[in-house]
Amino acid sequence: MKFELSYTEAMTIQRSQIAFYRQSIGRRGIKKIRSLTKPCPPDIHPDTPQSIFKINDLIPRGSDIEALFRHMPAQQDPTKIAWHEAINRGLF
Repeated sequence: MKFELSYTEAMTIQRSQIAFYRQSIGRRGIKKIRSLTKPCPPDIHPDTPQSIFKINDLIPRGSDIEALFRHMPAQQDPTKIAWHEAINRGLF
């Protein structure tokens, strides 16, 4: 189990999750997530792995997003899954 994550990696994960949930959360939801996302502190290099607890304070992901928006789609749209995978693989 990985207990360290870089700021850049966490932002990539967040982008893929936003793409996945985009239709469910809408523009308002995306703005809310972005407003809760903090910039990388000047004393941290964005590509250096940090404690997951520190990163969790900076970048909402996963259950943080789901807690904000309880309305999840009943079926998964294959298009959203494709975007999610493309972002995870670094294509976007």
